[in-house]
Order: sequence, then C-alpha cells, then structure tokens
Amino acid sequence: MPISFENNTITPLPPAALAQKSASQTIELFLGMFAHELRTQVAGTVQVCRYIREGSKSEAFFQALETTTLDTLHILDNMLATVKFHNGKLDITPVYCQIDFQLWITPVVRQQERTAALQQKDICLILHPSLENIQVTTDPVKLGQILQNLLSNALKYSHPGTVITVKCSLESNVIYLQVINQGMEIPPDKASRLFMPYERLDNGLAGTGLGLFLSAQYAEALGGILAVQSERGNTVFTLTLPIYR
Repeated sequence: MPISFENNTITPLPPAALAQKSASQTIELFLGMFAHELRTQVAGTVQVCRYIREGSKSEAFFQALETTTLDTLHILDNMLATVKFHNGKLDITPVYCQIDFQLWITPVVRQQERTAALQQKDICLILHPSLENIQVTTDPVKLGQILQNLLSNALKYSHPGTVITVKCSLESNVIYLQVINQGMEIPPDKASRLFMPYERLDNGLAGTGLGLFLSAQYAEALGGILAVQSERGNTVFTLTLPIYR
C-alpha cells in the first residue's frame, strides 16, 4: 500500500565530518571506500551471471551484465579521479556534467528491481512532474553511488512483501530525493551515528559499514545534505541537493 510522507518533517543529520585521524587510519578508510564500491558492483555482476547460468539467457540479461561491468569501471575511474588522500585527509572533488534527471534516475532504479523481486519486494519510482525534462549539472556517478547505496540499504533492512519507494521532487531549485522503506526501525542512538564510518544497524548482516558514510560524504561534496528519519517501522532517507543548470 502506498505511503504518503508529504507532512513528514525530516530533521537533517549533518554528514559525518572526519575526526582527527592518523595517516594510517585515513589510508585504511580510503582503501575501505574503494573496497566497498568494488564489492557492491562485483556483487551485481555475479548476480547477473547466476541468472544467465540458471537459464535466463535473454538479451536483457546479457545487456545487464555489460551495463553492470561498465558501471564498475566508471565508478572506479570516477573514484580514482575524485577521491584523493592529501595531507592526512580525504578530498572529494566531483566531476560535473549536465544530465536529464528523469533519464538518469530511471535506469539506476530499474537495476535494483530484479534483486527486489527475488526478495519478494517491489521498488516504486515516483517522479514529480516538476522534474520532467529538467537538466541538472552534477556528478552523475557520485549521485548514482548515493542512490545505489540507499537502495541497497533499503533492500537489506526492509520486510518481505513491502514496497521500497524512491520519491523525487523539485522545489526552488532544490531536488529532494527520498528512499522510503518499511522494516527495521533505526533507534535514535543509532541514527545519530549512522553516517559515521563502519557503523552498521545489525552486525549480523554482511557489509562494511561504509555505504551510508560514503553517501553522506558524496552528498556533502555535491553541496547537499543526507538525512534520516525512522519511526513506527518506516525509514526515510532524504537527499537534499541544490541543482545547477
């Protein structure tokens, strides 16, 4: 059943600033970020290979395999070009280009639909009419990593039989991108630390604990803010992103 969050008040949580760390700790985090993104992309490639091996030899799956592999190369190239270790700190410098927002976001969400179906879940993309034919200047790879991390998180912690909603709107040259799921509620003490490196909701589930940290850092680099609200079994991650045309 669709859920309306029109009247929700999202309290922004500022992206976790990197604390004073030794050079070795920062290098460890730097390598962990690369490992996280590489693992996410390779896992997608392996999943498509399994579909093909099980007999799903349609052209769509071979296309998905090629797309996932190319996405891996694009993400790694983007990270090598934009994430630098300098003077004991991590510097993130986006690579900007102009995109059609609707044409960009649709395939990013569709990539997760097969995984959602296997988990008995659905993904619903809701785009406000204000975003039709809107050209946005941003780093589409970094923005895609944020959305993929949020969808991966929603798939991991939502209940079977529920709908994960990706809801986007435009107000006063600011895009609001929400990923909404129904499942494990985030306790307030966890929510306050969720964007810190190596924090996880449940240590029993696989993951590096870097996905939300990376997303918050990328959001900050793009001039935006990533926030979370979780109550009564509903969790909403909201990316507030100023747009440049």
